[in-house]
Amino acid sequence: MKLNKSVKNILKSSDKINFVSDTTDFFNFCEKNFIEHLTIVRTPLNLIGQNCIVFLQTHLYRIKLLVKAYIHGLNANNPEISVLALRAIFETTGSLAYMHKKYNQYLDETITMIDFDHELERLYLGVKSKNEKTIDYLDPINVMKLIDSLDSYMKKYKNIKTATFRISYDELSERVHPNSYSYYLGHTVSLEEYKISFTRDKEIHNLVHFHLEEFCIAIKLYMEIYTDLKKKVEINEDIPFKETFHFKNY
Repeated sequence: MKLNKSVKNILKSSDKINFVSDTTDFFNFCEKNFIEHLTIVRTPLNLIGQNCIVFLQTHLYRIKLLVKAYIHGLNANNPEISVLALRAIFETTGSLAYMHKKYNQYLDETITMIDFDHELERLYLGVKSKNEKTIDYLDPINVMKLIDSLDSYMKKYKNIKTATFRISYDELSERVHPNSYSYYLGHTVSLEEYKISFTRDKEIHNLVHFHLEEFCIAIKLYMEIYTDLKKKVEINEDIPFKETFHFKNY
């Protein structure tokens, strides 16, 4: 997904050109970690490794779609699309942080294999609005637990004690929900002239409305957590997929 030339020029003039390299690094990361097929060649000791790898692969595709959606909003000069995508990027990165936390608890024997498998099933197959086909599915993990898992990760590994992701997530939610903040883009008010001016279709929105910094932080953190989690799974689990054997070269 490429940025429009006009957007690149705006980023450059606003000293935000690092956004280009960050997104390039992200898509290279996705390409490096993508596996087109997973072929089972033997029966594993248990299903933990197999299920983790499948989850990580599907997870990678989801985050890639969301990042493309964010960039599409930037190219289209549509902050609402980008903020909606960024909010989902937070949630998706949060689900990875939650899995990372639970997998480490499993390794430390704080929780059992059955407990971890239960949490992974909720992350991957959890359904909130059930019908006759999904009546037996587990409930998903609450989305705020996922966001809080990001802050827990930052506290544990970065020594950042402020709940920055929850604060940012709440702000993003205000931007996309139909309430006060989400209407600011549609007009400006001049107190000097007692005049309200409504936004024209082709008006260029300020970059501040796209939350570029939060986006770059989120995708960098995603790559960091994904890399560490996959490495631990590859080292510690019996994985039956032929295509994953070459990952043993850590």
